Amino acid sequence: MLQRTYYQYFTNITYSTCPECLAWHGKITRHPTSFPPCEQGCERRVLPFKHKELSYRREQRRKMQTAAQGELARRELFEEGMNLLGVDNEQAFELLERSTRFDLYIPELERLVREKGEPLNEDTEFRARLKKRFIQAYSDKFGWRRYERLPELMRIAREEAGIEAIKELFA
Repeated sequence: MLQRTYYQYFTNITYSTCPECLAWHGKITRHPTSFPPCEQGCERRVLPFKHKELSYRREQRRKMQTAAQGELARRELFEEGMNLLGVDNEQAFELLERSTRFDLYIPELERLVREKGEPLNEDTEFRARLKKRFIQAYSDKFGWRRYERLPELMRIAREEAGIEAIKELFA
């Protein structure tokens, strides 16, 4: 008996994954050529699977698409928060804090400090609040399920390095 082969699109969800790859994340097709090539060089894979796995893969697709939508929501919250820095710091804090519930990336914090250094330097109390919130969020994320797969010493080292980077950025 000939089994049908299906293909599922996987991408690595990070702050730099392009919106197109996030939109394809988890999608299933019958032909591997149905997926467009990634123009931005995102880390991606198209993996084959057999028909007997289809129901499992569909459930996996729902979870993957939820994660991709979460990343897009995180980006929007982060950008809106960044744009409000120096204009409405309380609203900016709320949006930035909400974005950390999805994830937090050091390169984006570096960009925030680079682009919004002046308003951050003008309000040292606010800068300290952001620093405290970002440190807590960064530490918390290493308890999330997706980080549990890392070897423990590696996870601890990454967490400590990130916290040190945040302390330096918001010193």
